[in-house]
Amino acid sequence: MFASSPTAFLVLLLAATPASYQTCPPLGASEGRCIELTAEGGTNEVPEVQISPGQPTSFRFDSDVHADGMTLENREHFEVAPGKRLITLEPSEKMRGAKPSTLTVCFADGAAPACASFRLVVHPAIGERRLEIFRHARPVDSVQAELRKTREENSELRAENARLRAEHDRPDGLIGLFASGMVGLAGIPSQSIIEFITKRESNTLWPRMVTAFRAPGRVAIELWLENPDAAKSWTPKGAVLVGPKDEVLEASFWPAEPIPSGERRRVWIEVMAPDARTEGAFTLKLWEADGQRTFIIGNVTFPSLAEGPGL
Repeated sequence: MFASSPTAFLVLLLAATPASYQTCPPLGASEGRCIELTAEGGTNEVPEVQISPGQPTSFRFDSDVHADGMTLENREHFEVAPGKRLITLEPSEKMRGAKPSTLTVCFADGAAPACASFRLVVHPAIGERRLEIFRHARPVDSVQAELRKTREENSELRAENARLRAEHDRPDGLIGLFASGMVGLAGIPSQSIIEFITKRESNTLWPRMVTAFRAPGRVAIELWLENPDAAKSWTPKGAVLVGPKDEVLEASFWPAEPIPSGERRRVWIEVMAPDARTEGAFTLKLWEADGQRTFIIGNVTFPSLAEGPGL
């Protein structure tokens, strides 16, 4: 069905659009309809344009097009006036009752988007008179780099989604631990490392107990932390593990609750990574919500999966 919105075809606009690019004016501020084209891919949506036999419809572009290279289905049933920036179509009476046709034009500058298509829908009495086509062009290599990044991010999200679905499909409790492969006959290897860790003088929390755990594909740390500040609580905001070669492993933590002044609380840290990436001595960095206070300990190691039952 014909869309009346002035921006019926609007792919995600660029986060930073150069000032020289034109954008569609507010609804009702100009004659005809306005369509914006961007370089982002990943969509099959084609804007619909309503045409009518005997009525001309003009497409005015803000970039030069290859008028001679345009393609138009059922062209023999149109009067066509091609130009570098203005293309006018007038369907004949033979188009009355016909199925939609597609108009495709390509731009002359070699930037993206390279081409644009429009779905021409025949109305018996009413056709659009004028369309303004504003194009937000980008160099092709820039678009390709962004598409590669998007594909990588989508691949990571799909993997994470698959993992979450797989975990959701498993039972809870002890059965769930065995079904997930995190626990075998040897249990979950663990060891107290409070005697081996190194501490920073700048730390604003005191470690009272530190226990390291390992399961296939993940490691965890149980921390009992005391907040010596007599006036201010300490709220965890983020955590990472930094490896022997300065590799950074993103860590999740729980619970994200304040450690009250003068009190002790337990905080769990977990990292999901292949077993080989969690070999060796690591530095744990935990920081507060406002970023001013940190807790950093070094020489954090994890037990081998072959060490036998845990706690």
